[in-house]
Amino acid sequence: MPFSQYKSIADVAQQFQIKYRIGNFVQERPFTVGENFREDLDFILTHGAIYHSEYAICENLIYPILKEVWKAYDDKLVLWSHPTLTYDETVLKNLD
Repeated sequence: MPFSQYKSIADVAQQFQIKYRIGNFVQERPFTVGENFREDLDFILTHGAIYHSEYAICENLIYPILKEVWKAYDDKLVLWSHPTLTYDETVLKNLD
């Protein structure tokens, strides 16, 4: 079944016998946002056409912010982009 047919995370968990829990598991770490990042973000927000598509928002706004924050957690987390998840012939999806 395509992922789009699932109505909730609970539906997916039940189908694939996954247990999940919601909680805050990330310990905050202080970090400094670099001046280059601030300048790039300001430029994109001022001049970029980021609101024309989901891809533009992801590539120019969301991913750069995630990458900047991830740098403080790279010893614990991996930042990935668009891997393909295959469960069987009926479940195949490129993840955001």
